[in-house]
Amino acid sequence: MKNILKTGRPSRKEKAIAAIQSSEEETIRMNVNIPRSFHKKIKQRALDENITVTELVCKSINKYMEK
Repeated sequence: MKNILKTGRPSRKEKAIAAIQSSEEETIRMNVNIPRSFHKKIKQRALDENITVTELVCKSINKYMEK
């Protein structure tokens, strides 16, 4: 029986397969402390743009770095 309560996050196996198949650069985890209210705004903006929070943050940082 298929689990219908899946969180939507890829499993370790799925991540490993995607990493092998992908030609993208290896990623690392970066932790930052931000106010809860700011995180909520970031999350809502990502939902509005139909992208992940990671994609939104990377796009924003890249845009800043191009200045």
